[in-house]
Amino acid sequence: FDSFDAPTANRAPSIIPESKENLSGNEPDQMTPDECVDVKKDSIILDASIPPIWLEWRRNILTSAVSRRLLREMARIIDPFLGDVIEAPMKLFRRHIHPLVPYGASHVLQEACDGEAILSLIVEYLEQLCTSFDVSKASVVEQALIIVACPNQPQRIVFAVLLHCLTARADLAEDIMRQAAHDQMQRCEAFIVPNDDLVQGRKTKHNVSSQYIRRQASIVSFQLELCLWLHRGGAFPMSGLALKETTIGVRVGLVVAAWGRCHECLENIIKCEPDCAMDFERGRQLWSSMKMILSFYPKEEIDKKGGETTSGGWEFLVDCNREEATDLLRHRKYGSFLLRPHPDDHGVFTLSFKTNLVIENQKKDVAKDENTNITSKIPEKKDKPAKRDDVVQHAVVRLSDAGFKCGSFGPFSSLLKLLEAVSTSLPFDLLFSEPPAQGIIKEEGGQSSPNSVFIRKLALHSKTDHYRWNSSTRESNVDDDTNLEGNSEECYQEEHNHTTENQIQILKRLGMFSQLLVLTEIRKQISAVVTADDDEAIDLMSHWDENKNTDAKDSVVESSYFDEDLAGSFDDIGEEEMDAIASRTIRPFLSWCRAFEVSVVPDILPLLSDVTERPINTSLAVTGSDVSTMQQGRNKFDYGDSIIRQMIQPRSGVEFRTLRVGEAGHSAVIVLFRKSEAIAWIVSSGREKNEANAIKRLDVMEKRRVIEQVDLNLFAPDKYVVGLHGQDEQQLDGSDKEIRFRFVDPWEVEVIESKEAELRSASIGRQHYVPFTIGAVSRACEDSQRRLGGLHLLSLWSAVKGGVSLTKAVASVFPPWERNAGGDLNVVNGVVLQPSIYSNSFRQHLYRNSLFRRLNLPQRYLALIQVELLDLKNLTSPGGSPSLTAYALLRLKRDASNAPLTQKARTLDSASTEPRKISKSSGPNAPASWGSVVRFRFPLPEGVDSVGVSFDKHREALFKGAPSVLQLSVYEKKFMSDIALGGADVKFDGLSTNGQVEEWVPLRSANDEITWFARIRLMLRFELMCMDSGVASSKDCMDSAGLKRIRLLSRIGGAQEEAKGVQKSTSTPDIVSTFQRVVSSNT
Repeated sequence: FDSFDAPTANRAPSIIPESKENLSGNEPDQMTPDECVDVKKDSIILDASIPPIWLEWRRNILTSAVSRRLLREMARIIDPFLGDVIEAPMKLFRRHIHPLVPYGASHVLQEACDGEAILSLIVEYLEQLCTSFDVSKASVVEQALIIVACPNQPQRIVFAVLLHCLTARADLAEDIMRQAAHDQMQRCEAFIVPNDDLVQGRKTKHNVSSQYIRRQASIVSFQLELCLWLHRGGAFPMSGLALKETTIGVRVGLVVAAWGRCHECLENIIKCEPDCAMDFERGRQLWSSMKMILSFYPKEEIDKKGGETTSGGWEFLVDCNREEATDLLRHRKYGSFLLRPHPDDHGVFTLSFKTNLVIENQKKDVAKDENTNITSKIPEKKDKPAKRDDVVQHAVVRLSDAGFKCGSFGPFSSLLKLLEAVSTSLPFDLLFSEPPAQGIIKEEGGQSSPNSVFIRKLALHSKTDHYRWNSSTRESNVDDDTNLEGNSEECYQEEHNHTTENQIQILKRLGMFSQLLVLTEIRKQISAVVTADDDEAIDLMSHWDENKNTDAKDSVVESSYFDEDLAGSFDDIGEEEMDAIASRTIRPFLSWCRAFEVSVVPDILPLLSDVTERPINTSLAVTGSDVSTMQQGRNKFDYGDSIIRQMIQPRSGVEFRTLRVGEAGHSAVIVLFRKSEAIAWIVSSGREKNEANAIKRLDVMEKRRVIEQVDLNLFAPDKYVVGLHGQDEQQLDGSDKEIRFRFVDPWEVEVIESKEAELRSASIGRQHYVPFTIGAVSRACEDSQRRLGGLHLLSLWSAVKGGVSLTKAVASVFPPWERNAGGDLNVVNGVVLQPSIYSNSFRQHLYRNSLFRRLNLPQRYLALIQVELLDLKNLTSPGGSPSLTAYALLRLKRDASNAPLTQKARTLDSASTEPRKISKSSGPNAPASWGSVVRFRFPLPEGVDSVGVSFDKHREALFKGAPSVLQLSVYEKKFMSDIALGGADVKFDGLSTNGQVEEWVPLRSANDEITWFARIRLMLRFELMCMDSGVASSKDCMDSAGLKRIRLLSRIGGAQEEAKGVQKSTSTPDIVSTFQRVVSSNT
């Protein structure tokens, strides 16, 4: 059987020799009698029949040869669309620049597939072979399937599918694709517990061992996509379930192949959604394990509410002009409508709808017959006669950043909401349940295959030097020929020898989070595909070109060629069972996602020890051991709080004076010390060896905003400065003359003038804050993403909106103590320790700040407290509260502070309301008549735990905790001298971000009497801002909130330095108590 020529007709095979020449080679005349007897005996054997086993061998050999000939012909036919691709060697595939799909995939999937023509060619050739060699079609196909060995050769899936189609067994072809898609899903389990990440890259054992899985997954994905391409071309039918499984199998396989290797492939998967039915709402319920929420409305109400719409109203989009739309709607029921796109502006549409107007000279019974099944909102007698074209009205719909808008309706967040609002305003209902059948713009099924756009983009990029360009943009580039079997740890240390361990951990966390975002976005797509309805939107036999010749004479494949039942006939299956099938289909991929979520948690969330650390000593007084500790650690870097704590002690030699700025009701007091005295003390105490080092130490403290320079010559002219030019100041040099320093509280409070200024840039406390912007977050993550995966990973990070997603994730995280709610109570000495609602709100946002800090992100929360003064009443007055003009002084302070709040004892963080006339009112429910609003904001400082306790014991001793009390003093405005009505301290224990607190507060007068009551309303919010990390020093940054306040008050009334009640020579216990009182009041 060296040739495939058919045997001669009517000729049986024979083994009888044609001549008398035999084994002896003698002539017949020369044969002896004995030889003639032997010939006669041999002739008896020649008349016997051929053994059946020989015939079976012949049939098997012939069938095998025909099968191989058929496979060679099939290979020739499918070679133009890359159906038989050679498997790349592993040495080449493991290079990250090697493409995951063939180079020519973009050209193949760009054009439609003529599946019937391809299948007809193969069928014709098979019939010719079977006729010529007298073999059965089934045996040839069966032998070809054995040769292909599809389960063991994934690159032969297209062969196996077409072979089953030759015998009209589309169900078996479907099983081949479903099994391959199932194997793609099972490959996800190999990535559930990996030991590699984007930092370690390809230098791990898991990455090396997974290369074979990745190569097989990429081959199977392209083979399955070719099968979908053939299906779209009409080669064979597919059930809805098989179509879903195959579509998601293609994407999951390429996700496995590209994981940690090709970021652009993952980006294209996210950007290019599959061209098939998708239901994101049901998909969300699937991947979030939420209970299915079914509609309880009757079908009639669903029709009115637009519940029958499957695409949010876009199924009414029709590509036509005004005249065509009028013709389409003129003879339809009133309420029928469609949307027309603008030919030039993609953000403008036209809503065309049929009205209930009656055309002139038209019989009423005709109009009645047309609208028999429609229930109008108004009687028919109100129908007005109109012209022929007026029965169809048109309205312009515009899409902007605010949403959809149509005339005075909107903006709305979705098109469906706008259409519902328009329907409500009309005298009839728009028919949401009857989309137009002519000219509708169908987005599903418009491509040559469900994943053609995505694979074409991937193939186009792989044909260029795009991948090499990506590798060159990485900050740490590794040669592709690196020996992966070497010591991974040594390669890792060699590559990152310039990077600290902290930076490596930050890169690892951000890389894992970016991978988690990718899995999340792909999970949404896959869940939306697998939960979509199997309705007429997906044809079992899909045809790309509807105008091609379908004559039965020219087509070998008839319409009834495939008569077997396909999988996925689920007419009798309920919705819950369909959801169970969908869940089982993608369960390995969901397990991968959930396992990755669990692995990310310990890397991103801080340890409990990082948020529960406590300082050893919190007393303001300095003990002998503290002094020795300070002196021993003078060469170590510290922020300077220990210097301040020792500087304010008695007999330190540093003189503290108060500076009063402003006049009358607009004044404040600041505690200052001189630079020259601080330098002398630092040198004399042994903190630094000489003045130069002492000056550098002060500069470091100033950059860290532990102290802040106050140059009085810049805030007020000399003629307005009183008591500044003492004899001792003549010893200062030029630039240091009149320079003072003030202490900066980490919890510094700023008074906000208006609501617009709540998110204004400022230096508050010891940090510089700017408004939260997406650009600031992107810049913070840009360097990390580029170092991890080059520009492709950076582009992928932008595609999934990584900065916004990371911010939302951290902003919504629950602290560990809230996640463990329901456990044992914290009992100490028989008392249950339960933090207040106010403290718990701070603990929650301090914990979130620690997460941002752990990820090296600039986002930080700031606290905003709004105080509304609603009313003022004198409950002891029998005739009700008289009319008066009143104002209030307000300040946020710590609970331990007892400093008074008066016109003469105000600090920079205190606020004064404008005098308001409060009218006379009576009754418990009298309307509010005051109406003054004061806003405060203060930062949540760095270097504190989740409770607000500083890690630095010296700072905690000086500035202990956040403000927790509102100090209120109310005055009656008089012509000569204002009268104090009383004051109160309002604690914030019941204040939280979930609501507001409104109460009547008794005002206690100087003689401890309560006559007046103030009605106030408190609100607490936390706003997200960004730290300005680009500020090099306090001299180059924006003015702080304190300096702005000092400048404003000095312009009003100048500045005056006083030493009243303070000894000028040395520090005394009086100055310590004064400083403690000022510090406790958030100086």
